[in-house]
Amino acid sequence: MGPSKLMTLSLAALASCAVAVNRDVEDSRDELDGTTYDYVIVGAGPSGLVVANRLTEDRQTTVLVIERGYFDDKPEAYIPYYGTAVDTTQTISPRSAPNPKLNNAIHSVTVAAVVGGGTLLTGMGAARGSRADYDAWEELGNPGWGWHGLLPYFKKSTTFTPPSPETVKRWNITWDPAFYARGPLQLHISDFQYPDIATFRDALRNQPGSRVLGDSNAGLGPGAYWTAQVIEPRNQTRSSARSAYYDPVHKSRPNLHLVTGQTATSILFSREKPLTAKGIRIVSRLDKKARSVYAKKEVILSSGAVMTPQLLQVSGIGPATVLKAAGVPVKLHLPSVGANLQDHATAVAQFGLGRQSFPNPDTIATNATYNATVWAEYFANKTGPITTPNGNTIIYYSLPQVLGSEAAARAVASRLLAQDPTLYLPSAYSKNPSMLKGFLAQRAILADRFTTNTSSFMGSPFRGNGFSPSPMLKPLSRGEITLNLTDPSALPVVQYNTFMNPIDEENAVAIVRRQRRFWQSPELAPLGPITEIAPGPQLQTSEEILGELKRNPFAFFPSLAHPTGTCAMMPEKLGGCVDSKLRVYGVKGLRVVDASIIPLTVGTALQATVYAVAEKAADIIKQG
Repeated sequence: MGPSKLMTLSLAALASCAVAVNRDVEDSRDELDGTTYDYVIVGAGPSGLVVANRLTEDRQTTVLVIERGYFDDKPEAYIPYYGTAVDTTQTISPRSAPNPKLNNAIHSVTVAAVVGGGTLLTGMGAARGSRADYDAWEELGNPGWGWHGLLPYFKKSTTFTPPSPETVKRWNITWDPAFYARGPLQLHISDFQYPDIATFRDALRNQPGSRVLGDSNAGLGPGAYWTAQVIEPRNQTRSSARSAYYDPVHKSRPNLHLVTGQTATSILFSREKPLTAKGIRIVSRLDKKARSVYAKKEVILSSGAVMTPQLLQVSGIGPATVLKAAGVPVKLHLPSVGANLQDHATAVAQFGLGRQSFPNPDTIATNATYNATVWAEYFANKTGPITTPNGNTIIYYSLPQVLGSEAAARAVASRLLAQDPTLYLPSAYSKNPSMLKGFLAQRAILADRFTTNTSSFMGSPFRGNGFSPSPMLKPLSRGEITLNLTDPSALPVVQYNTFMNPIDEENAVAIVRRQRRFWQSPELAPLGPITEIAPGPQLQTSEEILGELKRNPFAFFPSLAHPTGTCAMMPEKLGGCVDSKLRVYGVKGLRVVDASIIPLTVGTALQATVYAVAEKAADIIKQG
């Protein structure tokens, strides 16, 4: 039987399973109205499912998880090869506001709407940031949220399974068992590596100032790594929040209830003072009816950095000027809600390689015989290139390494500290002294990190071909999430404000130049001739390069779907939204647990960090 027939059979079987699951959940909707749980969680992504799992370890604690999306059992969601092939049926897509510095371009925003959340849509990388990234959170006034405070939760969430001894020896793969435990999330490095990865690793080993390090989850910062992916080694499928934290326990825990196809439309509050959250108003996507569910202890928002601030604002908690303009009654003026948006804007380089080994990442798409062979291998043995989405090789650079010297990085930091920040920040910062004070605290930390080799500024993953996306991991510009003023119940407006700070523009150009230097490495000569396709070798001056990044949406995009910071965990005097126990300032019974609480983004993908945040949050919530 050929692989196409195998895939068709798998799709049919899984689709029938998915329909049954969805129907069972939807059938409970009429019984849901007016029910009360100890905790009501909005969002069944990595944050919501982790917290729900840990809270219901106590069988006397009842938890309801509300999810806008549905269960997804399609192979594309779980077969590693599909990696970042986003299934748009499992997302909602707010539109960004016109981006002033990107020729007023409007961008699509990817937000997961599926049980498992973004862990079913990500590229499957599972790297942690550097120790300095998390220590920055503690420096911003969040005791216990530095590297040493989070490390137990990074470990608690993960199990690492190395590749075979033969693969370890052949590729000299190293890792440190001290940074893992026996957690639900499965991490793995595939036994399959494209042969040209050896050439790339030779080049990485000889980058000026760079180090080849052992374990990307040890918090070591800039360097070249073997990096694990979220893969269940027993069957070579994606390990997601659903498969790790929900599927293994839900049948044995009647105190854990998850409902799908339900949109949270507002937070319900009790009439007494102080302002106290008591439940959530939901609307079914199936019958469009509104229903109310209640929490005896707490409401927990875990919808992510785009939708959590929207739910707060539409419920009357947020910047009063925005709420009034949208016609939403103001229950609490909290200007930090929706502010401080950060994302990993990404410059994309593309190089043509004159000589590539067989096979390479493009072979599956260009060679029908090979395509059929590797799919058959995967279905029969769970081996081969289908077991890996994006490869396991990555290099992180500090800003001194990107610019070529510590002196150049110090000059950037000096210019940053000399800026009038109000010239480059949204107007809310000028109107709210505490928010401006908070940004100044962030700026001081970033200026410090810019001058050292302790924190990553740029990342470049390598699959074995000439595609080279490189995110800017320490942005200075700040965006915001606001209600749609004409329809506050609609999807929110996302203003990235990319390049509003001119130093971000300079740094983006520096990233392109750093990419070029790598691809000119003599160690890559066996792949040559190497020709630059994008952004284009004719672009040499900073003005030319920057102009192309702003003009060409394929050469640069403002988001890597890594939004953070919009309900920032910082002291109230620094313009924070939640305290170090994740409680929303000015409201009882309401916490936020998702990427929106991250005050300064980290120098890597967010997945591993969000799991650790949720594990720590669960312990905090249990403590009361």
